[in-house]
Amino acid sequence: MSEFLQRYSIIALLLVIGCSLSYIAFTAINYYESQYSQQQFQAKFQGKVTSLSQAASAINKVFLATKAVLDINHELTREEFAKLITKDFLLDTGMQGIEWAPSIAIEDIPSFENEVRASGVFDFQVRNTYTTENTTCKNSNIFPVLFAEPADIIGHELGLQIDGDCSLSEKMNLALLSENIVSVNFTNQQGEFGLRLLKPVFTTTSKERKKVLIGYIIGIAMLNELVDSLWGDLINSKDNQLLIYSHNNKKQKIYDSRWREECGFYCPPEPSFLHLQTTIPFANQLWIIEFSKLTEAKHRQYYSYAVALFILLLSMSVIVYLWTSMNRINWANKLVRQRTESLQYQATHDDLTQLLNKQSLSDVLEKTITQKRRVTGEGVALVFIDLDNFKKVNDTQGHLVGDILLKKVAKRLLKAARADDLIFRFGGDEFAMILHGTNDERTLISISDRILKSLEKAYFIENKKYHIGASIGISLWNPFNDKNIGSNELIRNADISMYEAKNQGRGRVVFYHEKMHEQLVYKNDIEDELSAAIKNNELTLFLQPIHDINNLQGFEALSRWQHPNKGMIYPDIFIDIAEKTGLIHSLGYWLIMSTCRQLASWIEQFGVDNCPYISINISPIQLDQGEVVQQIEQALKQYNVPSKLLTVELTESALINKKAAVKQRLSKLQYLGVRIFLDDFGTGYSSLSLLQDFTIDVLKIDRSFILGLEKNNKNSQQLVKAIIKMAHALNMKVVAEGVEHRNTLYWLKNERCDFMQGYYFSKPLSPEKLPGYLTTYLTIKKPLAIVASS
Repeated sequence: MSEFLQRYSIIALLLVIGCSLSYIAFTAINYYESQYSQQQFQAKFQGKVTSLSQAASAINKVFLATKAVLDINHELTREEFAKLITKDFLLDTGMQGIEWAPSIAIEDIPSFENEVRASGVFDFQVRNTYTTENTTCKNSNIFPVLFAEPADIIGHELGLQIDGDCSLSEKMNLALLSENIVSVNFTNQQGEFGLRLLKPVFTTTSKERKKVLIGYIIGIAMLNELVDSLWGDLINSKDNQLLIYSHNNKKQKIYDSRWREECGFYCPPEPSFLHLQTTIPFANQLWIIEFSKLTEAKHRQYYSYAVALFILLLSMSVIVYLWTSMNRINWANKLVRQRTESLQYQATHDDLTQLLNKQSLSDVLEKTITQKRRVTGEGVALVFIDLDNFKKVNDTQGHLVGDILLKKVAKRLLKAARADDLIFRFGGDEFAMILHGTNDERTLISISDRILKSLEKAYFIENKKYHIGASIGISLWNPFNDKNIGSNELIRNADISMYEAKNQGRGRVVFYHEKMHEQLVYKNDIEDELSAAIKNNELTLFLQPIHDINNLQGFEALSRWQHPNKGMIYPDIFIDIAEKTGLIHSLGYWLIMSTCRQLASWIEQFGVDNCPYISINISPIQLDQGEVVQQIEQALKQYNVPSKLLTVELTESALINKKAAVKQRLSKLQYLGVRIFLDDFGTGYSSLSLLQDFTIDVLKIDRSFILGLEKNNKNSQQLVKAIIKMAHALNMKVVAEGVEHRNTLYWLKNERCDFMQGYYFSKPLSPEKLPGYLTTYLTIKKPLAIVASS
């Protein structure tokens, strides 16, 4: 008995220690989680308040943009208004739609109705649905809704006389006096609270130069939908409550997160665990926001219990381990046998798909080539399959869905293959097939097309549908022509042809040929030599002038690489390689330092006041890393260059992803005094929305629109006019790229375009031609009107 107690005394001691540690861990984690929960609640509240303030700012920008377009042409057609006011245009503003109510004299109502009906709105009628006995609000002019977009949401308000309600008419007069956005509260038939935002639009008479009211821009926002869209992830929970009051009347509740419940806006207040309050301006109102956490989160105790249970289980595991130590040898022997059998299978098969693996491909291919070379003399076709868009699914839906998708792909490949074909998972989303008995391209294309069609069909995983495709590369081996080619070369060739299929647009089949390898070697040579070229300063800075109407203003910096053997290599070749290899950071640093060095030389020669600026292009990858901000600051200090002489050009792709980080880095550059140019404006789908999110100094109109001006393309003219007007309305300057003819220059001049760039002035200048150009325009101040195109 004493021997038994002595043997298990350690187990009893471990049990006591485990229980003690569990209790200590439970107490500490419970306290930490309580503090963390409060901090997290405050952080979420501040973030949501910020998003509501940003929505108010976005509404203001939408009104400015709409007003700028109406200033250009206040006689917009319904189609033009519909193209302007889209759901994407209103994204992140919380607004249901935008209306345009022109000023109409009462005696012109019949003719106005007939004109609108003739334009396609057959049942249009000016109507006043407001019921009021007060007649003092009647005026000589009325304001009926002419346009209401999106039509599927607010189209029912067409013809509604906005000033028919006296309280609304008073707000319209207030907006008219202040010329700012004024908000009016209203309640719809469902009892939901909303805002009607008003902003007057004026025109100036040509003779008297007097401002005349031509109508009102009206924005409609439902408070329930606006707040639910911004706070939905918090207020949908019964644990939280959000209340919004008008600052002028604390008793006037304008939003309650429990509005869906039976009590609605009359729900009595509930006791809260945490309570936060703040105020924000919204249009001409001031809102009081109260956010309460009604119950304490239960999950924090779950964590405490989980850790305590984990420590207990760990203690019990040690105890079980001691208890079973005498049987360990038998268990180990059994495990070795099982592991040996498993390793033999794993050595040749993929764990996920159970297909043959990459190592098996090399072994089987080498044996197949040797066998066919000696015995049959038949050829071998190696097919490489890489899935298209798989990474997108894997990144957005997670690796679990990605693994299930790969299993389904493996099953489809097995079904599409012939009986004697071998299928391998090469790695990641790459697969390979060895096809025996054929070197005929038609047969191989037929098999590959069958594989592509099979893989393109929809995949259903957890009640969701996914679509992917594939790119296929094929490498052929013939014993009579390719005697010296082994398995490694055949795999390499198939891989090269597969990547060529991706480069050609994906979803296709490409056979390997020798030129592919030559092109790959060429790109690899450039990749290998580019790093040395940057370090040894072998690149050259070319500059293309940017002029205003009378004088030279600046240059755009462009890099050129004069290779000793390959000749002139342009950026469209080595920039892409630099981005893929990470050399873009070294290349960008060289460009920044070279530009600042050039500016320092001009300052010494011409003085700061006469020195033109230089704009440099920044890759999205550079901006993503963030080092470019420090590089620019370092170069400006090192060469003592004023920041106003250096500008940064970005494309839309640099701004779309990671908006918060990009906005922070651009703000640092602008704090230094560096201006921001948005290059190729108008070619991306998100150009207008970017102007709401980022502070841009200058827009560069893409050359495709400017080329349309040379052909007198009316659409191009209207677009360019609209961009210039909108940019000026938002306090931005405009650069027109691709100016090549005198007529284009004068047209842009008449439309008040600020700056121009293109072959009309000069092609990009080499260091040898640059001094003469600078001497001409910085000393003589030669006017543009007599410059001949080069």
